Amino acid sequence: MQLPCHRRPIAWEPQCARCPALAANRRQVVPGYGPSPSRIAWIGEAPGRRGADLTGVPFTGDRSGQRLQRLLMHLGLSTEKDPACAKPRLTTFVTNLVRCNPPANRAPTATEMASCRPFLTAELSRVRPEVLVTLGLLPTRAAFAEFLNRRAERIGALHARPVAVPDRLWPRLIVPSRHPARIARSDWALLGHVLTRLLCDPANGVRGGRGCSSA
Repeated sequence: MQLPCHRRPIAWEPQCARCPALAANRRQVVPGYGPSPSRIAWIGEAPGRRGADLTGVPFTGDRSGQRLQRLLMHLGLSTEKDPACAKPRLTTFVTNLVRCNPPANRAPTATEMASCRPFLTAELSRVRPEVLVTLGLLPTRAAFAEFLNRRAERIGALHARPVAVPDRLWPRLIVPSRHPARIARSDWALLGHVLTRLLCDPANGVRGGRGCSSA
Protein backbone atom coordinates (compact mmCIF):
# COMPACT_ATOMS: atom_id res chain seq x y z
CA MET A 1 0.00 0.00 0.00
CA GLN A 2 1.36 3.43 -0.94
CA LEU A 3 1.61 5.97 1.85
CA PRO A 4 -0.02 9.41 1.51
CA CYS A 5 2.48 12.04 0.36
CA HIS A 6 2.80 13.72 3.76
CA ARG A 7 3.65 10.39 5.43
CA ARG A 8 6.27 9.17 2.97
CA PRO A 9 9.67 9.09 4.68
CA ILE A 10 12.31 11.53 3.43
CA ALA A 11 15.80 10.12 2.73
CA TRP A 12 14.82 6.81 4.31
CA GLU A 13 17.33 3.96 4.74
CA PRO A 14 15.42 1.23 6.59
CA GLN A 15 18.50 -1.02 6.73
CA CYS A 16 20.95 1.74 7.76
CA ALA A 17 24.01 0.39 9.59
CA ARG A 18 26.06 3.56 9.98
CA CYS A 19 26.01 3.29 13.78
CA PRO A 20 26.68 -0.32 14.84
CA ALA A 21 25.39 0.11 18.41
CA LEU A 22 22.14 1.68 17.24
CA ALA A 23 21.63 -0.79 14.40
CA ALA A 24 22.08 -3.70 16.81
CA ASN A 25 19.69 -2.23 19.40
CA ARG A 26 16.82 -0.75 17.38
CA ARG A 27 13.64 -2.47 16.37
CA GLN A 28 13.28 -0.23 13.32
CA VAL A 29 14.55 2.98 11.75
CA VAL A 30 12.19 5.85 12.64
CA PRO A 31 12.16 8.64 10.03
CA GLY A 32 10.52 12.03 10.48
CA TYR A 33 6.74 12.16 10.18
CA GLY A 34 4.28 14.77 8.98
CA PRO A 35 3.58 17.02 6.01
CA SER A 36 6.22 18.74 3.94
CA PRO A 37 6.43 21.63 3.70
CA SER A 38 5.31 22.45 7.23
CA ARG A 39 5.41 25.76 9.08
CA ILE A 40 6.47 24.17 12.37
CA ALA A 41 8.89 21.29 12.93
CA TRP A 42 9.80 19.57 16.19
CA ILE A 43 13.15 17.89 16.84
CA GLY A 44 13.78 15.44 19.68
CA GLU A 45 16.83 13.38 20.60
CA ALA A 46 16.03 9.81 19.53
CA PRO A 47 13.13 7.34 19.26
CA GLY A 48 12.03 6.06 22.65
CA ARG A 49 12.38 2.34 23.40
CA ARG A 50 8.77 1.98 24.53
CA GLY A 51 7.42 4.48 22.05
CA ALA A 52 8.62 5.34 18.56
CA ASP A 53 10.91 2.31 18.37
CA LEU A 54 7.70 0.26 18.46
CA THR A 55 5.32 2.50 16.49
CA GLY A 56 7.72 3.83 13.84
CA VAL A 57 6.48 7.41 14.42
CA PRO A 58 8.44 9.97 16.48
CA PHE A 59 6.88 10.93 19.82
CA THR A 60 4.15 8.32 19.89
CA GLY A 61 3.50 5.29 22.06
CA ASP A 62 5.08 6.36 25.36
CA ARG A 63 4.46 8.96 28.07
CA SER A 64 6.54 11.76 26.54
CA GLY A 65 5.02 11.05 23.14
CA GLN A 66 1.49 11.32 24.48
CA ARG A 67 2.44 14.54 26.24
CA LEU A 68 3.60 16.06 22.96
CA GLN A 69 0.55 14.73 21.09
CA ARG A 70 -1.75 16.43 23.62
CA LEU A 71 0.08 19.70 23.00
CA LEU A 72 -0.24 19.28 19.23
CA MET A 73 -3.97 18.65 19.65
CA HIS A 74 -4.28 21.76 21.83
CA LEU A 75 -2.44 23.86 19.23
CA GLY A 76 -4.60 22.57 16.40
CA LEU A 77 -1.64 20.80 14.80
CA SER A 78 -3.24 17.35 15.09
CA THR A 79 -6.71 16.27 14.06
CA GLU A 80 -6.70 13.36 16.52
CA LYS A 81 -8.76 13.16 19.69
CA ASP A 82 -6.70 10.42 21.31
CA PRO A 83 -3.06 11.28 22.21
CA ALA A 84 -2.27 7.55 22.24
CA CYS A 85 -2.86 7.24 18.48
CA ALA A 86 0.20 5.55 16.93
CA LYS A 87 -0.24 7.10 13.47
CA PRO A 88 -1.64 10.59 14.19
CA ARG A 89 -2.91 12.90 11.48
CA LEU A 90 -0.66 15.92 11.89
CA THR A 91 -0.29 19.31 10.23
CA THR A 92 3.21 19.64 11.67
CA PHE A 93 6.47 17.70 11.25
CA VAL A 94 8.17 15.70 14.02
CA THR A 95 11.61 14.11 13.88
CA ASN A 96 14.74 13.35 15.93
CA LEU A 97 18.47 13.94 15.81
CA VAL A 98 18.97 10.20 15.29
CA ARG A 99 16.54 7.73 13.78
CA CYS A 100 17.33 4.66 15.91
CA ASN A 101 16.82 3.93 19.59
CA PRO A 102 20.13 3.96 21.52
CA PRO A 103 20.97 1.15 23.96
CA ALA A 104 19.36 1.61 27.40
CA ASN A 105 17.57 4.69 26.05
CA ARG A 106 20.78 6.69 26.52
CA ALA A 107 21.45 10.00 24.78
CA PRO A 108 22.91 9.70 21.28
CA THR A 109 26.65 10.27 20.97
CA ALA A 110 28.26 13.03 18.91
CA THR A 111 29.37 10.42 16.36
CA GLU A 112 25.85 8.99 16.08
CA MET A 113 24.34 12.45 15.63
CA ALA A 114 26.92 13.26 12.94
CA SER A 115 26.12 10.00 11.12
CA CYS A 116 22.40 10.81 11.10
CA ARG A 117 22.84 14.48 10.25
CA PRO A 118 22.47 14.03 6.45
CA PHE A 119 19.02 12.50 7.00
CA LEU A 120 17.92 15.34 9.28
CA THR A 121 19.29 17.92 6.85
CA ALA A 122 17.35 16.31 4.00
CA GLU A 123 14.16 16.33 6.06
CA LEU A 124 14.43 19.97 7.09
CA SER A 125 15.34 21.03 3.54
CA ARG A 126 12.10 19.45 2.34
CA VAL A 127 9.96 20.66 5.25
CA ARG A 128 11.41 24.22 5.33
CA PRO A 129 9.85 25.12 8.72
CA GLU A 130 9.36 28.72 9.76
CA VAL A 131 9.53 27.68 13.42
CA LEU A 132 11.81 24.96 14.78
CA VAL A 133 10.91 23.65 18.24
CA THR A 134 13.85 21.85 19.82
CA LEU A 135 12.89 19.35 22.52
CA GLY A 136 15.85 19.02 24.85
CA LEU A 137 19.39 20.32 25.18
CA LEU A 138 20.97 18.19 22.45
CA PRO A 139 18.51 19.25 19.72
CA THR A 140 18.79 22.86 20.91
CA ARG A 141 22.57 22.75 20.70
CA ALA A 142 22.40 21.20 17.24
CA ALA A 143 20.00 23.88 15.97
CA PHE A 144 22.00 26.74 17.52
CA ALA A 145 25.22 25.44 15.98
CA GLU A 146 23.65 24.95 12.56
CA PHE A 147 21.54 28.08 12.24
CA LEU A 148 23.02 30.59 14.71
CA ASN A 149 26.69 29.55 14.79
CA ARG A 150 26.69 29.66 18.58
CA ARG A 151 26.50 27.27 21.52
CA ALA A 152 23.43 26.76 23.66
CA GLU A 153 24.53 26.47 27.27
CA ARG A 154 21.60 25.78 29.60
CA ILE A 155 18.17 24.64 28.44
CA GLY A 156 16.55 26.04 31.58
CA ALA A 157 17.54 29.59 30.63
CA LEU A 158 16.35 29.10 27.03
CA HIS A 159 13.09 27.22 27.59
CA ALA A 160 10.10 28.67 25.69
CA ARG A 161 12.05 31.76 24.62
CA PRO A 162 11.88 32.20 20.83
CA VAL A 163 15.21 33.06 19.24
CA ALA A 164 15.22 34.85 15.90
CA VAL A 165 17.36 33.40 13.12
CA PRO A 166 18.67 36.29 10.98
CA ASP A 167 19.17 36.25 7.23
CA ARG A 168 17.37 32.98 6.55
CA LEU A 169 14.11 32.06 4.86
CA TRP A 170 13.81 29.08 7.24
CA PRO A 171 13.78 28.63 10.10
CA ARG A 172 12.95 32.18 11.14
CA LEU A 173 12.56 31.22 14.79
CA ILE A 174 13.97 28.55 17.08
CA VAL A 175 11.91 27.78 20.19
CA PRO A 176 13.95 25.74 22.68
CA SER A 177 12.16 23.52 25.18
CA ARG A 178 12.96 21.06 27.90
CA HIS A 179 12.35 17.49 26.79
CA PRO A 180 8.75 16.30 27.36
CA ALA A 181 10.02 13.48 29.58
CA ARG A 182 11.93 15.88 31.82
CA ILE A 183 9.74 18.93 32.25
CA ALA A 184 7.52 20.39 34.96
CA ARG A 185 3.86 20.86 34.15
CA SER A 186 4.17 24.64 34.49
CA ASP A 187 7.07 24.77 32.01
CA TRP A 188 5.12 22.65 29.53
CA ALA A 189 2.13 24.98 29.88
CA LEU A 190 4.43 27.95 29.25
CA LEU A 191 5.64 26.38 26.00
CA GLY A 192 2.04 25.89 24.91
CA HIS A 193 1.25 29.52 25.69
CA VAL A 194 4.25 30.81 23.72
CA LEU A 195 3.45 28.65 20.68
CA THR A 196 -0.23 29.61 20.77
CA ARG A 197 0.81 33.27 20.68
CA LEU A 198 3.13 32.61 17.74
CA LEU A 199 0.43 30.77 15.81
CA CYS A 200 -2.38 33.21 16.51
CA ASP A 201 -0.70 36.62 16.22
CA PRO A 202 -0.73 37.70 12.53
CA ALA A 203 2.22 39.98 13.21
CA ASN A 204 4.41 36.91 13.64
CA GLY A 205 3.62 35.66 10.15
CA VAL A 206 3.39 32.08 11.43
CA ARG A 207 -0.04 30.54 10.95
CA GLY A 208 -1.34 27.03 11.01
CA GLY A 209 -3.12 26.20 14.26
CA ARG A 210 -6.88 25.62 14.39
CA GLY A 211 -7.10 27.22 17.82
CA CYS A 212 -7.01 30.82 16.53
CA SER A 213 -10.47 32.34 16.49
CA SER A 214 -9.47 35.23 14.22
CA ALA A 215 -7.85 33.00 11.56
